[in-house]
Amino acid sequence: MPTANKQVTKVNAYAPPQEGDLLEAFENQHPSYKLFKEKGLGRDKTSVDQNGNPTSTINRILDDGVFRLQRRFLNNVDLSKGPIQRKVVRMERRRDMNPNTNKMQESLVVHTHWVAKDFLGNTIAQDDILEGMHNQPVIQTTLVGGRRSTEYVNWLPVYDIPFTKEAVNEALENQINPPDVINYFVRVSRTQRDNTFSLEQFRDSTFEECQEINRKGSGLNR
Repeated sequence: MPTANKQVTKVNAYAPPQEGDLLEAFENQHPSYKLFKEKGLGRDKTSVDQNGNPTSTINRILDDGVFRLQRRFLNNVDLSKGPIQRKVVRMERRRDMNPNTNKMQESLVVHTHWVAKDFLGNTIAQDDILEGMHNQPVIQTTLVGGRRSTEYVNWLPVYDIPFTKEAVNEALENQINPPDVINYFVRVSRTQRDNTFSLEQFRDSTFEECQEINRKGSGLNR
């Protein structure tokens, strides 16, 4: 059975923040934000938004990009009503080429929901927050008025949780969903995903065995 959220010694960079300024804590621990700030795309790099107000690349991403909904959720959480709980709804097993090693590697991506209370004690939730995949900014440096200017032009996905049995077991800890209702799916090829795997098949099989299960249609979670 899943366990309730509890204090753990190992820091999960994707775990929901639980104290202080939640939005600031989220930015400080999330890998995407760290990369953006390291590339000079932090709050000190300001511009003007469509309303004429000063903004930054990070704020534009929060307001208009992939983190917009997280910002709204975190601003509405009242920790005095209880912690942010983590709910695993789907796990993804994938195999891709690692551009740094030019070798195939398996990765785990965990799809979670965050559940909390607002100041009225109402339950609020934020869906489909990913663990194991963050955004690596693609930047270009140009000369503007004789000065170097670094600009964000795109992002690339980075998968940073190597797939292991231990990683799957760890992802199932400190969350509130029964493991037997979680959707386990495997990207058995570049274009095909199979969501018929049981937890044991998903976690304990080799990737080649997963491909064979897919070929035979013998997934146990049908």
